[in-house]
Amino acid sequence: MSGRPEEGLYGNVESQSSNVSQGGRRRTRSDFEGDTDYSSTTRRRLEGIRRPQWTMSSTVEDILLEGSTNRANTKLNDFLRSNLGEEWVVKRNGNVTMGNFVQNPETFIKKKGLLHTIKTSPSYQVLEAINKLHHEGVYFLWQWREYEGRDTLTPLASGKLNGLLAEIQKEERREADERAKREEEN
Repeated sequence: MSGRPEEGLYGNVESQSSNVSQGGRRRTRSDFEGDTDYSSTTRRRLEGIRRPQWTMSSTVEDILLEGSTNRANTKLNDFLRSNLGEEWVVKRNGNVTMGNFVQNPETFIKKKGLLHTIKTSPSYQVLEAINKLHHEGVYFLWQWREYEGRDTLTPLASGKLNGLLAEIQKEERREADERAKREEEN
């Protein structure tokens, strides 16, 4: 490893392209895939390919679920299977949706050990945070910025939202600085 920050993110570009069969002929590598440093513009473009472009108008639900399908409609037993394993499936109330379950889990699960295991799983904590934020009227990232109850969420959820908020604000400042610089030059 050369220690370049982009190597960890983009170092697989070369290996992916050099092994792809193109109907009996090998595709040649472009200069882009070589051992050169990428410009910051190219890096930002590539990063945008790998993850959604979040904005202040992005929903907290989409951000916390990382753009995946709505897990709130997942049945409790499907959630348990995918997050904890088959042995955790419950006989009673297993068909309740996670959206309903997260509102009052004690209604559906009586075993304290199982309930604790579910509540401490990161997947559940994300759903719980979404439920709490919606209950508090926070649906979008711009509302999160102004929300005074940030410290009431788990570190997982608040960390993800705070990190993204800081990233977007940093990008907005950078763009404003670039605009000011261009206006100054004209």
